[in-house]
Formats: sequence, structure tokens, C-alpha cells
Amino acid sequence: MRTIADLTASRRAIVEAYEVERRRIERDLHDGTQQYLVAAAMMIGEARLSPAILAEQGLAAALDDVAQAAAIPVRIICPHPLPEMPEGVLAAAYFFACEAISNTAKHAPQAQTTVLLVADDQLRVSVVDDGPGGAVLVDGHGLSGMRERLAAVGGELAISSPPGGPTQVVASIPLLLNRGEPGVRI
Repeated sequence: MRTIADLTASRRAIVEAYEVERRRIERDLHDGTQQYLVAAAMMIGEARLSPAILAEQGLAAALDDVAQAAAIPVRIICPHPLPEMPEGVLAAAYFFACEAISNTAKHAPQAQTTVLLVADDQLRVSVVDDGPGGAVLVDGHGLSGMRERLAAVGGELAISSPPGGPTQVVASIPLLLNRGEPGVRI
């Protein structure tokens, strides 16, 4: 049991260090004209991805915002309130869902998409589309990159995409909470 606690603490430290470093880089980019322009471009990109609403109102609200702006019909379902979780976990889930929605719009532009959010000791983000299916994991390409980014926070990617559809990609991300924190049910 100690190993699991150590692993959780280690992963959480990595995720928190990443977020601290990201904020430091953002602050550093604000120095000078060229850096200001880069920072402005980053802020425009981030505004399009709704990170403010993610931090203020949570994952479901942020993804609702994405769904409203999506090029395809997207429905967000969150049957139960999600527990509080570290920023890194929220960011990983958010960007996973955004990329999955974007991939659907690119590869199955007529598809309807549903995003299901549920949590127990892990956050699960399931993105299902009614497109033609046939998505495969190819090293160095889209789904492979998603898998690698999820692995960085201890997460996993599952894919089901038979020919004829539907396609389902599921991210399972440990909440990286310590015992006693809100949301821990183990």
C-alpha cells in the first residue's frame, strides 16, 4: 500500500511541478515586445480553449463551452458532480476531450459526438462518435500522442473503433489525490 501512496505522491508532484513551470514560462513571456506578442498569441489560444472557465467552473462547464463552439454536434453528459481534483488532472482531461472532439470533426465531420464524464478513484472521459469507425493507434500520430500525454499523469487510453463505427476513445486518469482529500473514495 505504501508503494501506491508513493506513486500517487510522485505523480502529483510531477503534475504540480509542470503547472508551476507552465505559469513561470507564461510570466517570463510577458517581458519585452517579442515575448509580449508570443504571450498574446498564447493567451488568444488559451482563451479559445476556455482554461479560465475550467479553473472557475470545472470540467463539465468548460467542455460545454467547447461543445457550443464545435464544428460538429457535441453533447456533454456528467451524471454526477465531479470531485475537486488537481489542476493537472483537469487540464489533461480537458485537452484530451478537446483533441478527441477535434479529431472527430476532422475525420468524421457528419458525426454526432457524446462526451461522458464520470469519476471514482479515476476520472474517466469517454468520447463517442457515430462516425465510420476505423481509427487505429499509429506510433507518432494523433491517438499515440494522446496516449503519451495521458501516461504523463498516470492515465491510460482505450480505443474502440470497429469499421462502420462507432468510435470510442476513453481516458482514465487517476485523481492523484491523497487519502483524506475531498473526492477520495478508496
